[in-house]
Amino acid sequence: MAVSYGILAVLPPLIAFVLVIWKKQLIPALLIGVYAGKIIIAKGHVGKAFLASQDNLIAMIGNKSNLQIILFSLLVGGLLNMIKEAKGFQGFLNWCKSRTSLNTEKSAYPLTYVLNLALFIDSWSSILITGTLMRSIYTKFGISRERLAYFLHTIALNFCALVVFNSWGAYYLSVLSTQNIESPQKIIIQSIPLNFYCLGSLVFVAIVMITKLTIGPMRKCEIRAQENKRVGGDRSMIETDDSAGRGAVTPRAIHLILPIVTLVFFMFLGLYLSGKGSIIKGAGSESVFNAVCITIGLTVFLFKIKKLMNFEQMISSLFKGMADLLPIAVLLALSFTIGDVCKQVGTGEYLSMIVKENLPGFVVPAIVFGISCLISFATGTSWGTIAIMIPIAMPIAFNMQINPALMFAVCIGGGLFGDNCSPLSDTSILTGMVAEVPIIDHVKTQIPYALIVASVSISLYLLMGALGA
Repeated sequence: MAVSYGILAVLPPLIAFVLVIWKKQLIPALLIGVYAGKIIIAKGHVGKAFLASQDNLIAMIGNKSNLQIILFSLLVGGLLNMIKEAKGFQGFLNWCKSRTSLNTEKSAYPLTYVLNLALFIDSWSSILITGTLMRSIYTKFGISRERLAYFLHTIALNFCALVVFNSWGAYYLSVLSTQNIESPQKIIIQSIPLNFYCLGSLVFVAIVMITKLTIGPMRKCEIRAQENKRVGGDRSMIETDDSAGRGAVTPRAIHLILPIVTLVFFMFLGLYLSGKGSIIKGAGSESVFNAVCITIGLTVFLFKIKKLMNFEQMISSLFKGMADLLPIAVLLALSFTIGDVCKQVGTGEYLSMIVKENLPGFVVPAIVFGISCLISFATGTSWGTIAIMIPIAMPIAFNMQINPALMFAVCIGGGLFGDNCSPLSDTSILTGMVAEVPIIDHVKTQIPYALIVASVSISLYLLMGALGA
């Protein structure tokens, strides 16, 4: 029988939450949250708790499924860096430009949307490539860079979070697995149509594109763009000098397209085979890990026969890209660990008991969504928010007989809200750089649109709860 820690069970995620808002440092906050949980379990013995924290962290990293996800995230970073140094991103950009005929403002919008959707493997690459291509086109038609930033950020981030056959989906699988949830793939797939914030954001962007709807501070930006035809610099963030010293590398779209298609194909194949004909029942972490390993092997072979790099250069490029994503790997490890600690002290069970006694069930999804929005906006991270909220929300869902897919969806959607419009978000900063918009201007013009979608989402969650959905 599990030990009951009462109100102390709330301390690990609460301490992490307070510290991340106060200091704006997610990794130390999660680490301290883990340590606090171990102090509770060790009944105040700080030395024993310190050693137990290390053991728990190592155990979580050593878990086969978790380790596969961590390695997948690192290897994807290496793969993308190899593609960048082989001028694959630049080649894809050139290919799009050579086949694009844009004569009106409205013709620019569908291309923006489609490009963002096509590059669903990685939100950073989606923002980078689409933004670099469309920046001068928007200037040509007198469309503000702030509007471009809104489109880039919203489409790329929310679509990547919904597709789930990428690093996002792999992360979802591991976070759910730490809570001993059966068939996590099923919950993830079922949550997609219930993720009103992500879906609503994508729909709202389409509406804005069609109607030219302008809200709040965006209006001034549009007027300025039309009147002044502001022309910003058009520096390419995709061009690099990484090929220096090994001869000129000709940019080609195939250097990007073939690895991405290969990665997606083997992800689906792995899920299909491991699930014995059912993608939903497939081994998610194993499938994505095997897919990226196979893709890197085939990409190395492609680049070698095309004489783009030698083996030494490819290994160097691979490790450089992996190093860039090392903070993500640490975040993943700590996310798994704090989720496991919350399960050990019974955080979710305790809160579900309190909620069940004091709140009607139909308001719980909306409240969880609202809390997730606040955390993600304060911290600027969706993954960190998910790491804190899932160990709390999922036990509440099971104990109160709330659809677990619905509770999972509100955590993801709430996490995306802050990532989508917080000035602390890495994607907000990247979007501002690519669109050449000051970060505060991007945030100010994006927030009204995000708030509209979030408000509608809360209303829909309340309605679903009232109808017993």
